[in-house]
Amino acid sequence: MSKPIIKIQDDGSIEIKGDFILLDDDGNTYKHRDRIKLCRCGQSRTKPYCDNSHVDSEFRSKFRAK
Repeated sequence: MSKPIIKIQDDGSIEIKGDFILLDDDGNTYKHRDRIKLCRCGQSRTKPYCDNSHVDSEFRSKFRAK
């Protein structure tokens, strides 16, 4: 098992790689492989997954660990 790696991408999605379980609020499991990208801009038509709508919506957000 590989530990999950979560990366907040500049002006884009949250990328998750490795072994993890993604659940909705009712505890239902989303099916996925070992890598997904989650929407941060709120514009994706495939939520919770990113469909690159952040590009057209000109979403801007940069976070850095402190």
